[in-house]
Amino acid sequence: MINIVEWPLMAPALLVYSLGTLTPCPANLSIANLAMSQGRQAGFILAAGVITGSLCWGLMTALGVSPLLLSEPRFLIALKLLGAAYLFWLAYKTLKSLATPARPTTTPLSIDRKDYRYYWQGVSLHLTNPKAILTWLTVSSIGLSPHSPPLATLLLVALCALIGITIFSLYAFCFSTPAAQQILVRYHRAMTIFCAVFYSLVATGFLLSIG
Repeated sequence: MINIVEWPLMAPALLVYSLGTLTPCPANLSIANLAMSQGRQAGFILAAGVITGSLCWGLMTALGVSPLLLSEPRFLIALKLLGAAYLFWLAYKTLKSLATPARPTTTPLSIDRKDYRYYWQGVSLHLTNPKAILTWLTVSSIGLSPHSPPLATLLLVALCALIGITIFSLYAFCFSTPAAQQILVRYHRAMTIFCAVFYSLVATGFLLSIG
């Protein structure tokens, strides 16, 4: 495998993906906010949805579907409009939560059927983010050459998935600690407004980039 995969290309691509996943974006901000307000389980479930959405774009990029979709300008416009609408909706829901006082969560780790809505929220959040598909195209263009075998393509997607799982899970874990939840209780209003403003600014950026 080491002789087949071009590691000098793969390593920079994995670094780009890691930095893109670590830096603030609607996905990891949502995971952090949910983990603090609803607990570790909710954060992990949302992270699983985000990873699923990311893998969808990754596999479509590996199969050559994403470049074909992006070659159609109307698809990217529709994706940006959908992404902006979803982020504005998230901003509204976030501001609406101001009516509920923040308190540390003490719910044990048990799966409730209603918690699966967080999974689909994560999937929707990533599938409607135009930057997600562009990030995957950048990663694939750096990590793969015209002569890369299918094994290298699948390996790149798998390694990026492992990195994403690790980083998003760490967000859910770290921001669900008692210390993080005490910070939420103290600065609940400021953090809620920050998240809503962040979602709105990203959505506005999507709209302004059309044209």
